[in-house]
Amino acid sequence: MKLNRIALWFPVSAVCAMFASTVASAGTVVVQLKDRKGDPVSNAVVYVLPVNGKAPAVKEGTTAVVEQSYFKFEPYVSVMQAGTKLRLPNRDRTEHHVKVLSGPTLFEHKVYTRREPEPVVLDRLGQITLQCLIHDWMSAHIYVVDTPWFNKTGRGGSAVIENLPAGEFDVFVTHPSLLVPGQVSPAMPRRVKLDAATLTTIEAKFDLVPKPEPTRRTPPPGYD
Repeated sequence: MKLNRIALWFPVSAVCAMFASTVASAGTVVVQLKDRKGDPVSNAVVYVLPVNGKAPAVKEGTTAVVEQSYFKFEPYVSVMQAGTKLRLPNRDRTEHHVKVLSGPTLFEHKVYTRREPEPVVLDRLGQITLQCLIHDWMSAHIYVVDTPWFNKTGRGGSAVIENLPAGEFDVFVTHPSLLVPGQVSPAMPRRVKLDAATLTTIEAKFDLVPKPEPTRRTPPPGYD
């Protein structure tokens, strides 16, 4: 097996990333992220775009859910393809008022409890920041991308994107702590070339320590 390694450092706002590429098997991209202290970074968005041509369009009827539960948006970070219908159910037995603070698609769902608002079609690319106007600690981030090939890092700091066809792709990595509202992509992606027997591993180090994800809140007396 032929092994290639490439290291590259670049600045993107407050981030520096080092990339290492490893060729093995299957059309897969694996991204491993660490922060300035060397700890894994969760909630980082990873997506790939073809260099030539366009990615497949979103499948008809695709939906995603960001719910309100225990005074927290779940999930805190979401990534979805343009054209996805977003649902915002309220699982709490109290009122919430959801509003987009910044982003390419603006909407607001005023005070509601178990009644679920109509889904919102997210058809514009970019980063959306949500907040509850009643409980100001409740926030969430949604990344709308023009590709079906995306994922986000878990607690171990890794994300896997599988079933990529042969060709050249630009791999983008971003995080709510990195960019100004409304943006979605670092200025310099990592370009990789895949075929039927390619596994590319990208290791990135952020020159910062991202803000932690908000935690659930203890329900008030009488909550059930």
